[in-house]
Amino acid sequence: MRRFGKILTAVTAFFGVTVAMPASAQIFFYPPEHEGQPVMGAEPGLFVPSMADGQAPDIRANLVWNLRSSLNVAALNCQFWPSVMSVDNYNAILTHHSDELNEAYEGLKAYFRRTQGRRWQSVMDEYTTTMYQSYVRVGSQRSFCHSAAEIARDALARPKGQLYLTAQTRMRQMRNSLVSYSDAIMPYHAPVPLPPLLRLDERCWRGSSYNTRRC
Repeated sequence: MRRFGKILTAVTAFFGVTVAMPASAQIFFYPPEHEGQPVMGAEPGLFVPSMADGQAPDIRANLVWNLRSSLNVAALNCQFWPSVMSVDNYNAILTHHSDELNEAYEGLKAYFRRTQGRRWQSVMDEYTTTMYQSYVRVGSQRSFCHSAAEIARDALARPKGQLYLTAQTRMRQMRNSLVSYSDAIMPYHAPVPLPPLLRLDERCWRGSSYNTRRC
């Protein structure tokens, strides 16, 4: 019975430390800085895929729809982090900015009709599918979700008809967040240090207390 008490004490001491440590890796205590310069939507490398030969209305529609696509991916992939409210914020944006989002979608349709002829629907479907996929990154999920939460709150604070301003000022941040970053106190993919196991032989114990001087 005495030996069982020692084992229980050792296990409790060991797991009391190791269980608590990984929790700090689940959220950012010191978020990486993803902010960037405002964009108009035609900057090289900003979007995958890029829009070829787009006019000003096409570029703006593509910019707004990319914002919607990125927040949609966040709503699907950030539910492991309930406090960022990715689903609730995304649904609220769809309602609050419904007219502007519909206008952006119609703008994309007009662009593909003009540039692709009879094939416009299939080409647009492939284009938008690739657009969604460009925001899926396993290695940068935490940084992406953190930025998406900030951007969603910015979008909800905009008056109706001004979602494009969030897209212009925040799309570079969204794109930057797709690069793998680590927390300042929990480097990404770094092994979590574990304390050594407590020894259970008699010389290491004084009753039920562990003798740190002798072991």
